Amino acid sequence: MKTRYIILSILSVALLSACNEKLLDIPQQGVISESNFYQTDDDAEQAIATCYQWWRNMESGAFLGGVHYANGFMMRNLLSDELNTGGSRSDQPMLQEFNESAISVTNAVVQGYFQDLYKLIYKAHLVMEHFDPESATKKRAIAEAHFFRAWAYLQLVTLWGTPPYIDHSVEPDKGDLENGDPALIWKLIEDDMEAAINSGALGTKSNVDDQEGGIRLTKEAAEAFYGRALLYEGKFAEAKAQLKKVIESKKYALVPPEKFVYFYHTTNNHCPEYVLEINRHYDMANNSWFSLNGTMTTGQSGWFAILWNWGFNYGVCGGPDAASHFDFNATTGYSNGLVSKSLYDDYKAAGEENGIRRKATILSLQDLIDMNIYFDRTMSMYMNEGYWRFKWLPLLQDENVNYWGGSLACTPMIRYADVLLMMAEACVQTGESGDAYFNEVRTRAGVSTKSGVTLQDIKTERHLELALEGLRFQDLIRWGDAPTVLKDKGKRLPTLRLIPPEGLDITSAEAIYAAKYQTSVEYVDNDKPLAGWTAGRDELLPFPQAELDVNPNLRQNPGYTD
Repeated sequence: MKTRYIILSILSVALLSACNEKLLDIPQQGVISESNFYQTDDDAEQAIATCYQWWRNMESGAFLGGVHYANGFMMRNLLSDELNTGGSRSDQPMLQEFNESAISVTNAVVQGYFQDLYKLIYKAHLVMEHFDPESATKKRAIAEAHFFRAWAYLQLVTLWGTPPYIDHSVEPDKGDLENGDPALIWKLIEDDMEAAINSGALGTKSNVDDQEGGIRLTKEAAEAFYGRALLYEGKFAEAKAQLKKVIESKKYALVPPEKFVYFYHTTNNHCPEYVLEINRHYDMANNSWFSLNGTMTTGQSGWFAILWNWGFNYGVCGGPDAASHFDFNATTGYSNGLVSKSLYDDYKAAGEENGIRRKATILSLQDLIDMNIYFDRTMSMYMNEGYWRFKWLPLLQDENVNYWGGSLACTPMIRYADVLLMMAEACVQTGESGDAYFNEVRTRAGVSTKSGVTLQDIKTERHLELALEGLRFQDLIRWGDAPTVLKDKGKRLPTLRLIPPEGLDITSAEAIYAAKYQTSVEYVDNDKPLAGWTAGRDELLPFPQAELDVNPNLRQNPGYTD
């Protein structure tokens, strides 16, 4: 268990550097001098632990007082055609900008994630530059640092296009960097992954059922990520070679169909399908997530709570036997994170309206009623088209689900199903059959297999299998499908109206449960000037205005005013 706590403990590491208020200036984070810190194996473990911590919080951190509110997983989901914000028109305006394709240059979520990615790069540089590979511990820390830098740059280059290129710690007076060359950034990503994989220092699982071996970055997880990067880059033969290694290792497998619904829940933590996951640790002895400088915080917690829960206690209620259908966290919720009608329609068009993937991802009003979830009042639900997100819905079984955020559920960043579908795509793109890999995923989903699988088949399969997992937007961009698929995104705003029968006794759960609601979905045109997907602009995010204000060498992406 020592490895688990090395990575998951929150460590205050002394990282001394001169600083100012620009993007790349990282403030002093401790009192230990630089000359005394970067020496021992324990120092290396602590330094790389800050990378794991930062990666976890920036990719799937909780919404708590603005701390790591700009998590990448949620941002990428909202950029796609699968997820809407919800809440009310005035609630979470920064998130609504993603939903409406009306992202401003001052969007705090964009700014936070952009800056967090460079902070992760900075932390990785500290490990790479201050330690020599003179012990197994230091070699592993350096290899992992290469991975984290590659992860950050993959997000930067695919979401911003020409982010500044930085391959070493930057002095304060040399921080005004111009837009980077994407070719150099892709080369750096490749070099980093080659360095990590070929280091011989990364761990590996002992077998498919080994849970401890997958807690830290494994060689196979690095190969899977490298395969994704190469696929994004259009290097299909090279991607196939990396993904084949993961498959032939036989250390990962699809979970049984009945466990599909438990992705992003504690039941599936460290399961055979999680190739790369963000881990969480709760200090049971002290009943806290962690203590940093004496301040209690939920920084290890996820976003599986109030903001993204259904509107429990705001009209959505659980009937007497609702828990027998699912272990709902029915404390409260703000009804953000709603699914689009088009996603439901896509499952239906594929013949999966009653399939396990649809039912584990998106529910209809009738599904809710069948699970004894009812509504105790007339309701207007903004951005709801009559369907509810079920994937990563908060559950009581996830433990320590507190009011704002908090869950022991790990976040899968690469599932084995993703590896199989990437491999199928790489095969098809190189003129080979991807049927076997493709059909392994479909067989688990309980749908018929196919022969002569095409790229379009794979696009549809990725959409249905990996819905709401933060991959859709980058898939659409790399395929060139975004202008078509997202052409209507943000132009019209729906509101679901639920009207119970007149005279309904709202004090009787049985009466409400049996009620036949009148429903309607009303759409209004979006009045925001920027609203609606715009080709030539919305393929990329804007560079934050705060960065342009202090860096005259950075040019804004096309279509955005600065």
